[in-house]
Formats: sequence, structure tokens, C-alpha cells
Amino acid sequence: MKQLELQQLDGTLAPATDFGSVPPGTTTASRQLRLVNTGDEPVPGLRLRVLQDGAVPGEYLVSANGVALTAQWTSPLGDELLAPGDSVLIVEAWTTPAGTTQTGADHGRLIISYQR
Repeated sequence: MKQLELQQLDGTLAPATDFGSVPPGTTTASRQLRLVNTGDEPVPGLRLRVLQDGAVPGEYLVSANGVALTAQWTSPLGDELLAPGDSVLIVEAWTTPAGTTQTGADHGRLIISYQR
């Protein structure tokens, strides 16, 4: 079976991230996670992207194995398979641009896809 889990570095399931209030001109400390193949089959065609969902000008920053993610699908492993037990390092943070006057709740999403 193919199965992926987003885990904290200690192996526990990662809860949703809440960066709290991020003042204009600042970026939060980053949080490292692992996207782990917890299944018993290799995962082919792993692709990730980030969607910015909010109406205020903040940005959810995410990288996968050092590759910055955008709204375009990205394959952090190229054509390689993600073997059972292997993982991809995910680093996430939030930034609010300097000069931002509109504040409020903002959202971003990490979207994960692979071939079945």
C-alpha cells in the first residue's frame, strides 16, 4: 500500500501549523517536518506545491529537500521513487512583507500528489 505521513522530526504526526501573528517586515522561525513513506510500496511521481489562500499579503514559504515550492507542481525527487521508510525534508515558515497595512487571518496550504 502507498501511504504518506507528514511528521515532526521526532516521528509523531505533524499538527496543523499556526504561526500566530507575524508583524509586517518579519518572517517566522522555520519549522522542519518530514514527509515519510509509511507504506510498504515505493511512491512514484511525488509532486508538491503551495497555495496561498488568504486575502491579506502574507506568504507561506515551503521547501522540499531544499527546493522552494510555488503554486506550480514541483518534483523534489525528480524521477526517483520515494521508497518505504524514506522521507523528504519539508521546511516551512511565514513572512509578512514590510509596509503591509492590511492584516488579519491568512492561510496557505501544502498540496501533495503522487501516482497511484
